[in-house]
Amino acid sequence: MHRFTHWWGHNVVRYRLAILITTVLLMFVAPLSFDRIYYDNSNESYFVEHDPNLVAYDQLQELYGDTEYLMIGIPARDGEDVFNADTIAMIDTLTQFLEAHRYVTQVRSLSKYQYTHDDEGLLATDDLFEDLDNLRQDPAVMDQARDIMRGEPLALGTLVTDDFQHTRIAARVETRKNEGAHYVELVTELNALIDEAGFREQGYTLHLSGIPVINERFETLTKTDQAVLNPAMGVMMMLILFLVFRSFFATLVPLVVIISTLFFLTSVQGVLAFPTTAVSSALIPTMIILSMGASVHVLVEFFQARRRGLSPREAAAETTSDLFRAILFTSLTTALGFIALSITELRPVRQFAILAAIGPMLIFILTVTTLPAVLSYIPWMPRNSKKKENAVVSQWLEHRLPKFTYTHRKGLALLGLIITLFSLYSIQHIRVDANVINYFKSNSWVNRDLHYFNEHFKGIANLEVVIDTGEEGGVKNPELLQRADALQHYLEAQSETGNALSVLDFYKQINQSLNGDDTAWYQLPDSRPLAAQFLLLYENTGPDEDLSDLKDFDERYLRISIPVINMDETTQTAFLKNIEAHLEREFGDLSLVLTGSLVMNNAQNVYVNNGMFQSFGVAIVVIGISFLFLFASLKHGVIALLPSVIPVILTGGLISYAGVALDLGTMIVGAMTIGIAVDDSIHVMSRYRLLRHRGQDTYNALCGALRSSGRAVMLTSLILITGFSVMLFGNFIPFIYVGLFSAMIMSFALIGDLIFMPALLFLFDDTRRSAEAENPTQPSGAIENA
Repeated sequence: MHRFTHWWGHNVVRYRLAILITTVLLMFVAPLSFDRIYYDNSNESYFVEHDPNLVAYDQLQELYGDTEYLMIGIPARDGEDVFNADTIAMIDTLTQFLEAHRYVTQVRSLSKYQYTHDDEGLLATDDLFEDLDNLRQDPAVMDQARDIMRGEPLALGTLVTDDFQHTRIAARVETRKNEGAHYVELVTELNALIDEAGFREQGYTLHLSGIPVINERFETLTKTDQAVLNPAMGVMMMLILFLVFRSFFATLVPLVVIISTLFFLTSVQGVLAFPTTAVSSALIPTMIILSMGASVHVLVEFFQARRRGLSPREAAAETTSDLFRAILFTSLTTALGFIALSITELRPVRQFAILAAIGPMLIFILTVTTLPAVLSYIPWMPRNSKKKENAVVSQWLEHRLPKFTYTHRKGLALLGLIITLFSLYSIQHIRVDANVINYFKSNSWVNRDLHYFNEHFKGIANLEVVIDTGEEGGVKNPELLQRADALQHYLEAQSETGNALSVLDFYKQINQSLNGDDTAWYQLPDSRPLAAQFLLLYENTGPDEDLSDLKDFDERYLRISIPVINMDETTQTAFLKNIEAHLEREFGDLSLVLTGSLVMNNAQNVYVNNGMFQSFGVAIVVIGISFLFLFASLKHGVIALLPSVIPVILTGGLISYAGVALDLGTMIVGAMTIGIAVDDSIHVMSRYRLLRHRGQDTYNALCGALRSSGRAVMLTSLILITGFSVMLFGNFIPFIYVGLFSAMIMSFALIGDLIFMPALLFLFDDTRRSAEAENPTQPSGAIENA
């Protein structure tokens, strides 16, 4: 391969102008596919085609239409209840806005509520408020409304709380597959109305939630993070480069790789029509960090060659030739770490894995073509490159660190073993919780509003039970209705659930109304003809509620929709398993399917849990095999792999002890960081093996490897840690955790590469106890020449 890399380096310099022109032309072409990228955080976007959970959810939408709701929670002002003229007027203003909105298909609210009752022997469906404009002129209207609502089981607990202190507006929003822009428009326009009307200034505290609100926050905050944190990350890393090289050129030249990588990778995302999701939000900062790390290795090698008296062209060719193999394998191992994530059942993670695996290969191509082509034109050198290297750093890397690791090699190996055992034990207790409430900071209004609906309306997620009666008109079968009613009573009896909504409740309400509003008749019809008559009579009263979201057109499928409080993954999974077990045991005669946002969210948790460990395991195996090919040595492959694997496991152990739950974003950390962490291991081990092949013993080879590669490893690690740390200032908890956990892993990996790897080499690869180990203050000629 040496002959090929030499040929490559020579031709990169020879055709440097053509390379630069090609790069610029591709940069102009890349944005042509940008407009195909969109934001999507919908439930269905997380599942691969034909997933049984997605199939059931699609059937729910096919039978009943749109299933996502925007919720507006309205607490009463101090000293009042919600039956106040100002409050009802505000509710009506919001209701009219939503009913007229292009993306809303249905609105339920107090101001437009209709109740079904007996009207002198006839069934009637009337408005709760017949004249909204004259509420202030007739206070008795409010008392009448209170009396009516006290006897409305269809509204109590769902539309208004029993104490009348809280009410909500539920707006059913149009569902658009793989699209969320309409959610952003709706929520933005709603907030504009609320601000313009001054409702908050009137003493009202409005709470917004639901999938449209969460998606709007996700897209808005993601764009904010990308606009602020990504540039801040670049500035921080460039500041480090400037402090190291004392050169504006050396500081800015990595931008060639960074900008080109981002342009090309975003273009690939557009060509593949992959959306931006909660998972892929970490893609750009990760590529910035990787681009900067690869560029640093090239810069350090290039300026070392220039210090030896080589011309820019010669230094660029030599740098490309010498680093080609190392950069290729570091890029491949990083890509393998990412591609291991593709085994998960979650589509956004698969899409992220594909893009993230392509990224390192783009970086490899740019760092062995475009970057050296640029460097070959630069005649000047950084100011610090013309001075003697930092004596303190050189002394520490070349002498003190090897001496320390040699002297304490057995103790360090024992300490490493203890850390490994601790990590393997504690990582078993990692919790996974992809609950959307964990996406946002605890002090954010989104989080507070989610808790509000959890407390007063049993959450925003519903458990949907769809019963297949097996025949057209089956929802009129009295025997089946009785069984479905027993099922509904069981679900409502759970402490985690609220009041269900189904056609059963309407049957009972109609029956009661037809019998003089006598509550004793709040029961189901006892025959098919009677059930059919109930529905026909109700339809003839001209209600706004047409029941189309509770029974399908053919009246074969019956839907029970029940709200469930927000729970952590463990509790939610146990809750659903208990429900499924009870339904199978007690209602096995019914053909039913559990679906809805709650089931979809729980499936995500299961996939995250399984995918996290599987992807990490696959990454270790694949990267381990690649190490064997790279080093052609089982011993050196294992020793180089351990400092990259143990930091990931150690961080996982610390996470479990801190009680932090992993989610959709953080599940990628393990496989992602092991692919990144091995880069420095490859550089150190490759240089060590090169010096051993030149005849040096273990000690001298390690001194030379740490002196030549150690500086670049320290600098790239510092850049990686700083880059990931910038993510701590993000708006999303998964985004923040990716930065925190990655920075921790990179820190531990640096310690592993510079301390534990040398200790293991001294312990298992030492050929003799060299003089340098006994008297490390005297550099050897071999080290000086290395």
